[in-house]
Amino acid sequence: MDITIKRTSLTEVDMLLAIQKEVFAEDYALYEDHDSTPVNETEAKLIENIERFFHYTILSDNAIIGAIDIRPLDENRLRLSKFFLRNEFQNKGLGSKIIKLMESEFPLIKDWSLYTPYLNKRNHHFYEKLGYIKICEVQVTEKLQLFKYEKKL
Repeated sequence: MDITIKRTSLTEVDMLLAIQKEVFAEDYALYEDHDSTPVNETEAKLIENIERFFHYTILSDNAIIGAIDIRPLDENRLRLSKFFLRNEFQNKGLGSKIIKLMESEFPLIKDWSLYTPYLNKRNHHFYEKLGYIKICEVQVTEKLQLFKYEKKL
């Protein structure tokens, strides 16, 4: 399977929003987090994120299958803010390749972090397999608790 990663273009916003809604629908139904869920991200907010941060589109055979949003915390640390692949592209080893590629794109960055929902055991396994370590828990809403993970390269 041929995978390409490139900086996101504003022409891809509609497709990325549609994929986000698909991928994050289960979490949204479970946690009912209306304010921060990618399901409810607006076109304007996604455009702002694309323009302000490191936002990449993931393609397979020239079809958009997901995206990754990386944000600087300071000059030495980055946060993986959002990473998603269409459901049919998950559990095929692509996620690991993409994370490793993104880490190699920023060779001077030695501290990475991310947040993921506390009930999402698949995410926990995925990030731990890549060397991320759970460092704390954050209560966002009554139903949503996030685990914060960090990785030192």
